[in-house]
Amino acid sequence: MANKLKILKHQLPTFAWAIFILSLCTSSSGGFIPQKLVGIQTDKLGHAFVFAVLVYFLMLGFIKQWRYSFLLNKIRVISLIIAIIYAIFIELIQHYFTVDRKAEYWDVVADIIGAVIGIAAFHSVYGDLKFMDRDETI
Repeated sequence: MANKLKILKHQLPTFAWAIFILSLCTSSSGGFIPQKLVGIQTDKLGHAFVFAVLVYFLMLGFIKQWRYSFLLNKIRVISLIIAIIYAIFIELIQHYFTVDRKAEYWDVVADIIGAVIGIAAFHSVYGDLKFMDRDETI
């Protein structure tokens, strides 16, 4: 039980950010008119940004709870898979449970691109994570 609470403690920013993303993606668009910036729809840039932050928070939480290199090497893949599943989940909610929002494949693509950017940003800050390899447990 105490171990599960540690996991929750380390992933609190991730859960808060995921709820923020869900509220953004399911709320009324409020007459939002999509604009283009450098030839890319601004809503797609927004999707990429929020998912980059989501993956960064996920990976940060994982390194705080996992101290062994065989697990640390997998946090990139695990975080990417979680982000993809969450992106698809949000689009399904938009399709089936909202009135003025619709699911778009390109939103999922933008979310995946953002997740990869989040992994790259995390890697640029923390590198290969070899410094985290320890024998003690948290």
